[in-house]
Amino acid sequence: MARANTKTVQEASPAAVSRFMAQVYLVMGLGLVVTALVAGWVTGNMNLMIRVATNPWLAWGLFIVQIIIVVALSGAVMRMNAGVAFLLFVLYAALTGVTLSTLFLVYTQEEIASVFWLAAGTFVLTSLFALITKRDLTGAGNFLFMLLIGWMFAWIISWFWPSSNFNWALNFIGIALFVGLTAYDTNRLKQIGAQVETHPARGGLVVVGALALYLDFINLFLLLLRASRR
Repeated sequence: MARANTKTVQEASPAAVSRFMAQVYLVMGLGLVVTALVAGWVTGNMNLMIRVATNPWLAWGLFIVQIIIVVALSGAVMRMNAGVAFLLFVLYAALTGVTLSTLFLVYTQEEIASVFWLAAGTFVLTSLFALITKRDLTGAGNFLFMLLIGWMFAWIISWFWPSSNFNWALNFIGIALFVGLTAYDTNRLKQIGAQVETHPARGGLVVVGALALYLDFINLFLLLLRASRR
């Protein structure tokens, strides 16, 4: 998936960190609730769920719309109304719920629930580490981004030349990658929170920050779910 851009802006009070991060986590949590509700609703409609799983045009359409939303939020966050940004994020979360509903065709509800809590625990511990550490993880950003590009390219290659061992290795590399991205994004957002207390784009930055962490969590959850079936 595409990643949200979270650049630092004009400096303000460091005292805003706690409030900013609380809002980021709140918006992210609301996104996860929307995803779960939509996935549950689609799961209750077997015909729709099968259509999502088997219709490539619908699947690609959902994917393209999601990419457009991420690019729009990342590129226009500094001039976008916070309310509009939030609605776009909710739309993205809802579309993700439609896509993730197909997991119930492959995994049991118990498997999905147990892996969800494993992913949640991993995410919380990683994010807490990044919040309380005094280290600046900015230097890891370029490395993680290059690793992400390489990982995505290798994943695409695996579609054309499938290999169970190669896919298995990619899965665990992906888990480590998104744990690292969770720490990096949290640390980056902590720095942004110390600089945007009175910035006019603060609301939009909250949303795009929530989107970045939401993407980290969803990808971590999906990779852990795949690993659970080995």
